[in-house]
Amino acid sequence: MSLRPPALLAAAAASLALASPAAGARSQLGQLVPGSGRAVPPLAGIDPVTGKRVSLAQWRGRPLLLNLWGSWCSPCRREARELARFLARHPRSLLGIDVEDSKAGARSFARRYGTRFPSIFDPRDRLVHRLQATGTPTTLFLDRRHRVVAVLYGPGTLALFERGYRLATRSPSSR
Repeated sequence: MSLRPPALLAAAAASLALASPAAGARSQLGQLVPGSGRAVPPLAGIDPVTGKRVSLAQWRGRPLLLNLWGSWCSPCRREARELARFLARHPRSLLGIDVEDSKAGARSFARRYGTRFPSIFDPRDRLVHRLQATGTPTTLFLDRRHRVVAVLYGPGTLALFERGYRLATRSPSSR
């Protein structure tokens, strides 16, 4: 019998719980987990809604939520209003990566859900692969040096976004 590291066992248990019908409402929310501590690579591109160039460097020295989303993504639609509420409390603290989408879809999404945050258009998953992300929605919580302090897999709530943001602002490298 081989022993497995506790983190692997916890991940396996979480996967089984989310796949289980008994998980019920819990599977409707994302799961906040500790981040890797690694800095994210430079990210830049065109915003699908405004057409303006957007770069992670615009948030240099600031903690940030990096949210991967798509207009086609049902869980992304569920969390959109929660992100808008978070942004109302923390202006200029959110950058999106619009994944496998069309610009028309992104514009329609922004109008429908009132999302007013810059995003980088990533129709071919190039940035997603650079970030080693596994799906949408995923939110990376970055400290002031843009190191990943926490990751939210799945749709978030205002409370989950606030919790992750507190971790990002209290990270030792954020002081």
